[in-house]
Amino acid sequence: METLGLPSLVLMENAARNIAELITTRIRFFPPPVAIIAGPGNNGGDGLAIARQLDGAGIPSRALLVGTLESCSPECRTQAHALQAAGYPLQLISNAEDVALWLQGAGCVVDALFGVGLRRPISGPFASAVEAINRSGLPVLAVDVPSGLDADTGASVGDLSVRANLTASIGGLKAGLLRPEARPCAGELVAVSLGLPTNRI
Repeated sequence: METLGLPSLVLMENAARNIAELITTRIRFFPPPVAIIAGPGNNGGDGLAIARQLDGAGIPSRALLVGTLESCSPECRTQAHALQAAGYPLQLISNAEDVALWLQGAGCVVDALFGVGLRRPISGPFASAVEAINRSGLPVLAVDVPSGLDADTGASVGDLSVRANLTASIGGLKAGLLRPEARPCAGELVAVSLGLPTNRI
């Protein structure tokens, strides 16, 4: 953003489009309807943008935002408003209600709760969401890093992390994903382009 002067929303759109395309090319392993569970930060914004991209491609999906719009980052709030303005059925929760019920009937899950900035153990409704994802038995695609994992060390920040089948790491593989500690949670690793010039920044 600083070097090229590109707004974060542009990079978010690029990442979301490429992850949505990744899902469509692996639709056999990540069948619809695609359930996107988003947190209030920019990782959640990525997830909500993925929901819009999938919807535009005609792939059935549903999105759940854990938290309130007021607690969201500006980019995540923009993505939420865009979905709502388009009439997309975005669901919001701010308490520890049973996310497992919401997941019923889904074909796969996209984990967009937390990204690289997580520094403390997951708790509250976010913990309930992670537990529901792990208990669902559905194939899971993690956006950037599995929620609960430290992107630098590959270890869980606390006792709870999403166990993904595939991690779509944005802009290149995070160092922690390559460490043995990350293997139980990260699954297959795929680097997703941000649409930046190669080897120039």
